[in-house]
Amino acid sequence: MAPTPGFNAEVDEHLKLLSRDESNAANSSSNGKPQLPEEVVTAPLFSIPARTVLSIEYKRKYTKNTDDSVFPQYGLLGHRVDDSRDVIQNSLVYTNTAAPWSTFICGSQGSGKSHTLSCLLENCLIASSPAGRLTAPLAGVVFHYDKFTGFSNTQLCEAAYLCSSKIPVRVLVSPTNFQAMKSAYTTLAGLGNVSNMLKVEPMYLPMKGLNISMVKTLMGVDNISEQPLYIEVMMKILRDMAIANQGRERFDYGMFRRQLDAENLMKGQQVPLQMRLDVLESFFEPGTMPNGKGKPQKKSRTDDIWKFPKGTLTIIDLSCPFVGPDDACALFNICISLALKDCHESGRVLAFDEAHKFLTATSSEAMELTETLLSIVRQQRHLGIRVVIATQEPTLSPTLLDLCNLTIIHRFTSPAWFKAIKAHIAGATENAEAKDALERDLFRKIVQLRTGEALLFCPTALLNVMRRGDADGREWDSSDADRITDDEDFTTGNHHAVQLGAGHVRVRVRKRVTADGGRSFIAQ
Repeated sequence: MAPTPGFNAEVDEHLKLLSRDESNAANSSSNGKPQLPEEVVTAPLFSIPARTVLSIEYKRKYTKNTDDSVFPQYGLLGHRVDDSRDVIQNSLVYTNTAAPWSTFICGSQGSGKSHTLSCLLENCLIASSPAGRLTAPLAGVVFHYDKFTGFSNTQLCEAAYLCSSKIPVRVLVSPTNFQAMKSAYTTLAGLGNVSNMLKVEPMYLPMKGLNISMVKTLMGVDNISEQPLYIEVMMKILRDMAIANQGRERFDYGMFRRQLDAENLMKGQQVPLQMRLDVLESFFEPGTMPNGKGKPQKKSRTDDIWKFPKGTLTIIDLSCPFVGPDDACALFNICISLALKDCHESGRVLAFDEAHKFLTATSSEAMELTETLLSIVRQQRHLGIRVVIATQEPTLSPTLLDLCNLTIIHRFTSPAWFKAIKAHIAGATENAEAKDALERDLFRKIVQLRTGEALLFCPTALLNVMRRGDADGREWDSSDADRITDDEDFTTGNHHAVQLGAGHVRVRVRKRVTADGGRSFIAQ
């Protein structure tokens, strides 16, 4: 039985919805401009040959000025390395700073992790950088923690040197270690007359941002079933306030204190309760917390430090003798929620430097912070967030490793580290029959990396190009100097860009355009 004419018309509409014609992408654009394919727009990395090929391929379909439209914002990351280590134009590797992505960086001390992190931050924050083009700078937030054992041997955050490019840099430090950290950061070597671009301030939380979740975190209240009586009373008050305050953001701390004071707690319960309240109030500027009698003594001046204008960098450094790794994780979790509050106004890049010092898998605070990071990475496209995690030990959450778009592995020599990471990087076990040989070869490559070099794993990176109709089906990449050179013409329309997929490339990260504070000190 032949289909009816009406049904044929419906089928025609159905086929349009399944069409591979990418010119239909223009229909999904919210601003009326045509959109490029998703795998192009969201590619974390690209090469010059791939960009050239894509520009030619989509010239007639999308825009006249394709050179700006395929990857409108970018920054140089480094170049692909072959045995000769020659730098040619076609070997350059760029980050696509217009698209959200997440990056995991690991390697031994001195292998170049923090240097790579700083280069990524430069690409995202410096509008006039000689390393690329950036028309819409992001707002950067770096989370740093080191066990403070003394003024002279505490490791500061290298990202502070971005102020040498006249980017405003704010360092928020623990109030109990403010003077020592201020002295350390304001006397960083090599800053010269740009040290005025770096401001160090005590990290007080904003009253406007106070909510029930923060109150529970700062008072050390967890979700275990057995709690002291005063905690049960406090939780009942918080639950009642949550029901009454639905739809309102601000938490009324004055009302909370009044309701607590109205409870007839025994003296043995009042003392530990007051201790927890004192801990909570210590994270806010003195005199700004309303007591049970009414208004605060003075207006808080800390609300402005939790604003994140584009093209600025905020470093949250909680290195302090009174702040442990678990405390740092709990506070970082709160700071992340504050940093993401107005992320729609400007994109964010969140970086975690030396993450192995606080992001362990043993504490509930670290696990909660890991869950927050997992949620952000899963929603990065919707939030417009870039996430960078730099750590010595690649033994963090396996799920976090799996979700990151880009993995950058600098030199390390630990077989245990390789065992922890090999199952979570594309290409590490790409051939089941030769699994052991492939793993030995990959570990050998990692061990032999020079300082500043890395193996790069990014399945969606557009680094390679292929000639259309090649009989051998081989890809053209800069690791083979005999087959791709600066003389190769990619403007003929005979090539197409291909994703890196399960492979990996060896790269050498570029020099910093800002002052380098991570150089090793060598005895003379």
